[in-house]
Amino acid sequence: MSRKKRKKIEQLIDLIMDDGSLRDLLPDLGVFIIDYTDKRMITNDVWKDLEYSDSHTYERSWSQYVHPEDRKRVEASQRDVIEGRTDYFREVYRLKEHSGGWRWIASRGSVILRNSDGSPWIFIGVDEDLTRIKEAQEEASLRAREAGTLSATIEVITSSLDLDETVQCILEQARRLVPYDRATVQILHDGKLQVLGGMGFSDINMVTNLRFPYPEEGSLSTRAIQERHPWVSNNVQDDFPRFVQVENGEPARSWIGVPLIAHGDIIGLISFDSLKKAFYTRRHLELARAFAGPVAIALENARMHGETYKLAMVDALTGIGSRHAFDLNSRFLFEKARREERMISMAMLDLDRFKEVNDDFGHQVGDIVLKDVSKSCEEGLRTTDTIARYGGEEIAILLPDTRVEVAADIIERIRKDVSHLHFEGVDRSVTISAGVSGCSPDRDSSLTEIIREADAALYRAKAQGRNCIVVH
Repeated sequence: MSRKKRKKIEQLIDLIMDDGSLRDLLPDLGVFIIDYTDKRMITNDVWKDLEYSDSHTYERSWSQYVHPEDRKRVEASQRDVIEGRTDYFREVYRLKEHSGGWRWIASRGSVILRNSDGSPWIFIGVDEDLTRIKEAQEEASLRAREAGTLSATIEVITSSLDLDETVQCILEQARRLVPYDRATVQILHDGKLQVLGGMGFSDINMVTNLRFPYPEEGSLSTRAIQERHPWVSNNVQDDFPRFVQVENGEPARSWIGVPLIAHGDIIGLISFDSLKKAFYTRRHLELARAFAGPVAIALENARMHGETYKLAMVDALTGIGSRHAFDLNSRFLFEKARREERMISMAMLDLDRFKEVNDDFGHQVGDIVLKDVSKSCEEGLRTTDTIARYGGEEIAILLPDTRVEVAADIIERIRKDVSHLHFEGVDRSVTISAGVSGCSPDRDSSLTEIIREADAALYRAKAQGRNCIVVH
């Protein structure tokens, strides 16, 4: 820089430092000027809002007010400027407020004059308070993480049709979204709220099957159910003195109750307890509400599955699964295979010339034959496979996580075992024909399709002379 140009810059800085109107205008724009040599400066409004004096700024120790996680990086950039490796400073960091909080600051600037020894003389920069922008970004990031957690949680809790497993899974997954010390899942049954399961209790047997009156005057649970939206209490003792404290130790002080609504009907309640007073926030309430919808559906599906199983999951004649059982289990297993990108195979079996058995030996003997053949088929399967009487003398078998070649081997062994069965009063062997199909389900696949393919293969086996299997 020429001596003439340097002189003009010095005069300009002197003018700015001495001119009151400029000293008032520049801080409003976020601009600050530091004269390290004469220890003069113009402090911008960002620093004034933080209640730092001029000396805090031009002293090289100002970085002590920078957040510990940012300080090393900021000090390194500062040293580069001070020691002449660069004239430019550009950093985003957190600066401590006098109240103890932190502000996000974007700072950029440059040394425009240096002393003969290379040390900075005049530095001009601009600060911008990014706190609100950063908070909004962090909130958006938090919401995105919560949405991801909620999605993953829903997938987990809907992966089982067993009621006990579903309840346990609900309680485990809930903690990822709503922190708690104790929690329960309750179902409305016969005018009572019955606890199906809990977590965080010293003795779970004290809680399981515990029944609360419904409706109950002053009850927080009753209020949540009747108003059909989550209810929070951050002072349980004051809000509901008759609140049942199951544990003998430290009582619950904060509580959230979320009604479980499936297909428009209230089916129960999920509750969260905290031992801390004033623990739950509005955000906890929002997450609990979002969590409750899928929980209610998963719980209702599992409960209906359990009731259906008791009524219609077992075929009365053969003792294997019923057609209804097959319809329920096969849909679940097929969707599971699709979700986990695994193979699934299907087999349709049919007793050969079964009408002749009934005609020649009577329906009572025919029933015995069908029952024993079904039992032999079931004994030849793995515990993970599903077998059901599909209709008449037709048997359906679903083999999850099984390639079609493996499924064909399993069904062939079953065919051979059946051909060796002997029945009292029947003077001929009983055989079966079978069709096998399989796939790794994608978005365009359907359970109906692989059943149709297995059925078509079965008819080809019949056409080829019976007592054989055909693979689609």
